[in-house]
Parts: sequence; structure tokens; C-alpha cells
Amino acid sequence: MTIHATVQPSAVASDENALAKAAALPVTFSQTVGLYMPPKPGTASSNIAVLLVSPWGYEEMCVRKFWRMLAEDLAAAGIASLRFDYPGTGDALDVTDTASGLDLWRDSILEAATQLRSLSGAGDLILVGHGLGAALACEAADTIGNVEGVALLAPVISGRAYLRELSAWSRMVRGAAETGDGLTVAGITMPDAIGAGIRQINLGKHETAPARHCFVAARADRPGDGELGARFQAAGASVETVPYEDYDQLVGNLVFSRPPLAVIEAVVNWVKWVEAARPQAPALPVRMPADPPPLQGENFRETPLRFGDNGRLFGILCEPADGRRRGATVIMLTTAYERMSGWGRVATETARKLAAAGIASLRFDAANAADSPPVAGAPQQIIYSDAQYDDVDAAVALIASRGLGPVVIAGRCSGGYLAVRAVARDARIRGAVSANPYAFFWDGSQSIEELLQFVPQQLSTYGVKLFRAHTWRRIASGQVNLKYAVINTLRSLRKRSLKFAGPLFEAIPSLSRERREVHHVFQAIEAHGTELSLLYSQADVGLNHFSLHFGNDGAGLARYPNARFVIVANADHDLTTPHFRALYQREIEAVALKCFPEGREPATAQACR
Repeated sequence: MTIHATVQPSAVASDENALAKAAALPVTFSQTVGLYMPPKPGTASSNIAVLLVSPWGYEEMCVRKFWRMLAEDLAAAGIASLRFDYPGTGDALDVTDTASGLDLWRDSILEAATQLRSLSGAGDLILVGHGLGAALACEAADTIGNVEGVALLAPVISGRAYLRELSAWSRMVRGAAETGDGLTVAGITMPDAIGAGIRQINLGKHETAPARHCFVAARADRPGDGELGARFQAAGASVETVPYEDYDQLVGNLVFSRPPLAVIEAVVNWVKWVEAARPQAPALPVRMPADPPPLQGENFRETPLRFGDNGRLFGILCEPADGRRRGATVIMLTTAYERMSGWGRVATETARKLAAAGIASLRFDAANAADSPPVAGAPQQIIYSDAQYDDVDAAVALIASRGLGPVVIAGRCSGGYLAVRAVARDARIRGAVSANPYAFFWDGSQSIEELLQFVPQQLSTYGVKLFRAHTWRRIASGQVNLKYAVINTLRSLRKRSLKFAGPLFEAIPSLSRERREVHHVFQAIEAHGTELSLLYSQADVGLNHFSLHFGNDGAGLARYPNARFVIVANADHDLTTPHFRALYQREIEAVALKCFPEGREPATAQACR
């Protein structure tokens, strides 16, 4: 049962521009975590609320920021919303028994609807679903009751066709395979029992509309989307169908993913129209949930929370179930625009394994990634941005305020870069584990988007391998600056050609500056007495940058005795291979225990072969 608390005047900003935009309010229910966005203070609260029903897997990661922006715009219109994770996905508790199949997720939608009604006080709901979530929302409308409208965005119409498409993706996306345990895409496995339930979905056989009012965002290359809307209209519903503009840009590659602003605007306007078409109801008081109770696992407890200025960052504190700590608290950084649970849920899994070993951790969404809103004045492109140091500072401050220090930090790829740079600038962070960092130096004049479009394939591991066709479409449409991309590529090739010609660094000012700064970073880490572990998959593109400064065998690291270097064979960039993920987790545990004042000296983790 959720306890409500009326917002006190002090909790409402008198000068909105003076405060950072707050993240949504975390809630827990039915062994999962959700984010409730109340109506914006000062608006006339509606008697209708919106439940956001998510897609699955890689698509869900891409949609996460989209949901946050949609929820913010709905709140500005006085409409509350709730989004949540299905059991066994994202930051929800794991599911050990999947015998009930897809009913696990269907039941969670019903529970979420109950929670939203309780939180908002709204009598009627609108369901907004994306992909698989659209099909599940369509099915759930009758059971939930008092559903005024259903919005279907890029809906899954045939479960069989959807699973065939996922199977194709499993051969194009890194960290994908079909195993006896289910279909795995982007390191996330769909249990066979749930897949069997999805296979039975067929919206084309529905003879009635799911609600009086329907909205369809139809993809241009999927005529079935528009046909579904026409079928519901023939069944007597009012239907608004809009083109799903920029759908491919949303789900094609996380680095370049952009929420579809036109679709967000259309959904908000449609929701407002549905609300206006109903009989007028008294405005509801703005309510906020009390602090949510932790999610309790066998060896851990997790508390979703907000922190930073005005609660601008959303994170989860994972602690040992018995409260007995054995090591430093670990800050786990996100990679690029991934949500905090990470690629293949690597951060969620790591946090819970650390807690079982007595080590607490904090994982969180960086500003302008997933569920944490952007900071006013900060660059929209957050990867390798200095603005992310403020997020790290806020995380360190939170841990200190709870008496959970000392602190160590861990991250992969761009998160690994941030981990290294953060320990160099902040002596409060006592250790770091960096997996597959692309670089230790970043030239602010470089465009991350242009660079990642035109470097070897291994760097572009955030989406499907076939996204290069999309690259050339972007060039043709003028979205990619080809001249700048060529310059970036030549920069990369120049560095590679000079990695065996160290003296030439001093003759080229830009490279000389880079070398000085990289070694300054490592000197600062050594001066702080900070433990540093660098882990690379054997053929990772980040090794090009590493060898440029420290040699192919890492011999140049000898001058920094606090730094450890491991190359992992038969591993990938995204930590989806089990042996690399296990090494990463063991290395974090070792550093956390070593940096804890009363901790034991752990055995050194061994490289996997």
C-alpha cells in the first residue's frame, strides 16, 4: 500500500528557473520500481492520468528518455503519469519462476494501474504503449477498467512476427544469441515462457477497439500500423493516426538516438483532447508519494531515490540485506545514454552481487540520460562532457551524507573514461575500475557523433551492425557533416600511425598536449594513492588509444604502480560475455575491499583466458 503526502508549500519552487529540473518520484510496488510524475505545481490537476507501458529489451533502453520527456510534458499540462519496469527487467527484482509466462508482465500492468490511481486520485486512465507495450496495453484496457483512451506507438500487431524480428536482431546486435534459456538481444534474455505468451498476440483479430478513443503512431514502412487504427475506427472508436516520424532514429543506435518530439507533442495534445471531451471533474490536489520502501532481495535491499540539486538525478542505492558492510561504496557510472541498469542489466546484476559480498553501491542515470532530466545550460550531448563531473560530485556527496564512505567508482567505455578522469580530480574517490575506456583524453572540439560514425566497427557497439546504411542516409539528408567526419577519421589514423614513433609526439603540438594531459591524469591518480584497474577486451578499439600512451603491452604503466592492466581474451566491448562480466565484478569487489579502512587485503583478480 502506498502512503500519500500532500505537497507542502516549501516543496514547490517559487522561482522555477532558480532550481534544477527534478527527476520523477520513485515508487516501489509488486517487486518492481516505478517513476511517478505528478502534475506540475501551479497547474490545474486533471482527473485523468496516463500509464506508460514499455517495450522490451533494446527498444526499451531507447524509449527510456522518450518516456521521461513525455511525462514532463504531460505534467506541464496538469496530467500525472507512471512508468515502471516489468518483473525481471531493468531495475525490478529478478524472477526465478517464469511458469506463468506473459501473465507476469500483464499482472504488473494491472498493479501499476492500481498504483497510479492511488497516487494521482484520478478515476480514469489513458494507456500509452510502445512496441510490445502497445500490444500489452491494448490487451489490458478491458481488465483495468475506466480506460478512456489507448495510444499505440509503433505497435506489435503480431507476436509471431515480432519474435521473428527479434531473432533477426539477435544476429545483428552485440551480445545476442539464442540459447536454451530464451532469446537474448543486447545481453537481455527473454524467457521462453514469456516468449510463448508473446507468440499468441494478434491484434489483427481484435473485433472491438480497446477504448472509446485511440491514437496510433504509424511507421511508414509498416502498413499494418495504420490498418489497425482503421479497424478500431470501424469498430466505433474515435481514432487519431499520425506518422511516426524519426522512428528509425529513435531505435537505431543509442549514441545517436533522439526522442521523436513531433510524436511527443501529438500524444500530449491527444491526451488533452480526450480529457476535454469528458465531463468536467473537480481538480485534484497535487500529491507526492512518501519515500518508497526498499525492494528486498535475498542478499540485498535497493532503495530508489533522487539526489543532487532539487533531486535532479535518479538513482538506486543497493546495500547488503543484513546491513553489514565490508567494503567501500561503489559508484557505478552509465555508458553513453544507457539507463542505469546498463547494457544487458550489467549494473543491476553487479550491484546485487556486490551486496551479497557486503559491498554497497549507487547506480544512477546521468543528467539528460534516461530518467534524469538535463541541466539548464549544459550541452545536450553528454558523452565525454565535463558537465558529468557535477553528477559524480553529487553522487559522492550523497554517499558521504549517508555515512557510507569511502567511495570507489566503476564504468565502461565513456563511463570508464569518466571514472579515470574523476579519480584524478577528486581525492575522495579511493579506487576505480575502468572497462574498455575508448580514451583518457577528449578534445572538446571533436564531435562525438561524427567520430563514432566513421571509426572502426568496434567503437560503434551501441546498436545494430547494419546501422551504417542509416549513416549514409544521414549523410544524404545532410544530418551528418561528411567533411568533419573525414577530419575525425584522419585524426584517428594519424594517431595510429604515430603510436610507434613516440618522439614525433613532441613535434606535433596537439598530440604533445594530449600526451602531457594523459600522464598528468595518471600522475594525479598516483599522488592520491588511488587504486586503478584498467580492463580491456582483447581487440577493443580503446586499446589503440591506450597503446599510444603506454605501449601495446602496457609497459608504460610501470611508472604508475597503483595502476593495473588486464587484457581479456574472447570478450566483447559491452561486457556481455560471462567471463569478462565476472572479471569486472571481481575486480570491483577487490578494489572496494582494498580501499575500505577495516577491509581485508583481497586476492588479486586473475585475467580470464
